[in-house]
Amino acid sequence: MTTATEKLNNNMDELRKVAIVLYKIMVIQTYQYLWKTYFKSGTGQLIIPSETKQKLSYSTTLPIWSKEIKTIVLSNKKDTTNENEICLKFTDGHLYTLQHQLKQYQQELNIKANNYPGYTLSIQEMFLTYIEENLNSSLSKKIKHQVELIHYDYHIRALKLEYFRHTSNEYQRQLMKQICQSKYEQETSEQEYEFLKQQI
Repeated sequence: MTTATEKLNNNMDELRKVAIVLYKIMVIQTYQYLWKTYFKSGTGQLIIPSETKQKLSYSTTLPIWSKEIKTIVLSNKKDTTNENEICLKFTDGHLYTLQHQLKQYQQELNIKANNYPGYTLSIQEMFLTYIEENLNSSLSKKIKHQVELIHYDYHIRALKLEYFRHTSNEYQRQLMKQICQSKYEQETSEQEYEFLKQQI
């Protein structure tokens, strides 16, 4: 009786360890999505014209680093002469670290899954579904919200750059800044409202 109970407890413990590794993999993949979005924005690959539903009146290949990346990177650097390169190296480094962690967790998962008799893809799918629905959903929503804000910020800043390309006087520039700031605050509030509504 004790041996059967111990075996059951060991099996449950091993499955729990597999589930934890799967959760770690999902978290890393979620953060990779965010950091790939930062990278695409900073390298001018965020907006793919063929995938855009509406015709845009400004360039969508501009390298525009998000405010978050610039704040993090430039707060630590004294010399900001090559801001783009500094941001690119930082983002690349972060993506590399995430990819390295992901590979480690995937190897760990393979070892644990191969050492557990009877482990199948259907068991893994059940774990993934449970984790997504119960543990990872709030993180995913938060990251999707951040990605939407990155897209929005990219469009606003690309529009500003297009606007400043045209000759305008100081009054027009100030008016444009005020309009953009108001629109940004409005959109941010709407996005936060939608995010909170989804949380309920």
